[in-house]
Amino acid sequence: MHAPHTSLLAVAVPGIPQATMNDDVSALIAPALNELVWPDGRLGIVRGDIIVIARKLVAICEGRMVKAGTSGVLSAGRTPRGIAVLPPENPVSSARAIRRGLDARFGGRPGVIITGDVAAAGVDSHVGTSRLREDLARMADVLMNTYPGHPVVAIRGLGHLLTYEDQD
Repeated sequence: MHAPHTSLLAVAVPGIPQATMNDDVSALIAPALNELVWPDGRLGIVRGDIIVIARKLVAICEGRMVKAGTSGVLSAGRTPRGIAVLPPENPVSSARAIRRGLDARFGGRPGVIITGDVAAAGVDSHVGTSRLREDLARMADVLMNTYPGHPVVAIRGLGHLLTYEDQD
């Protein structure tokens, strides 16, 4: 009898370039995801992987930059002096668009989560329960905070929880 898969791998993705306004998030992160080397030596992403993206990266690509000092902004780190970033306007819609863009590049409809507090997270409904999505976003935040400059985390081992139908 085959034992169920009971491990989870999470990798901070190196090589993500600095985002600029009007960048396509999936196009921006795809080359780094393609070159990602997992601890077991496998390369790239496959069907069933979940991609967690810092909401600041998404917000910059969506042009959500304002003068520093505006309330409700994300941290100003890695932005030009005097500029701050507002959270994405519709993070759930953004997550769905990124998922579709990654599917076009890699196939297999990867799960996509955009970090943020529970009310602001861009949680693609194709990834398990809302509690699991929140937990995965928090886990990815640990890696993103540990490895500054790595605004994307790839997670492997939960593919059995993804749905692949386009329900939106």
